[in-house]
Amino acid sequence: MSESRHLFVYGLLTFPEIVQAVTGKQYQTQPALLREHRRYGLSQSPLSAAVPILVEETAAVTEGVLLLDVSDADFVKLDHFEEIDSGHYLRKNVRVESGGQWYSADVYVAGPILRPYACGEWLPGQVSAEQRQHFVTTVIPEMLKTI
Repeated sequence: MSESRHLFVYGLLTFPEIVQAVTGKQYQTQPALLREHRRYGLSQSPLSAAVPILVEETAAVTEGVLLLDVSDADFVKLDHFEEIDSGHYLRKNVRVESGGQWYSADVYVAGPILRPYACGEWLPGQVSAEQRQHFVTTVIPEMLKTI
């Protein structure tokens, strides 16, 4: 039997349609806060949409979403989506606050390749419905072929 863990998301994976396109599932979610980390935009992005990175930063708080009980099999897909093999992102374990409770969760943070490109604030509204649809219909299906 595989274990499941929680995942704190703060960027494209806050959109349920993106999570479902990557994993094939709709996960139960709840709003959450991650302390000592800040979400930035990227000054350069190879994708058709603005994407964020997360870096450790004292006194910062990042709002996001907690995906509950993510399976090991889906973490394989999510790791591929976040390109952890390339060093763009790294997955680490953190403590997040949600609904007045603390949870252990994994999170994708900026790897050494992306950190120098942290620039300004990133907000979910920077990704249009058309860009999300492009991810769901084109980018993610192509990415999943390479797993």
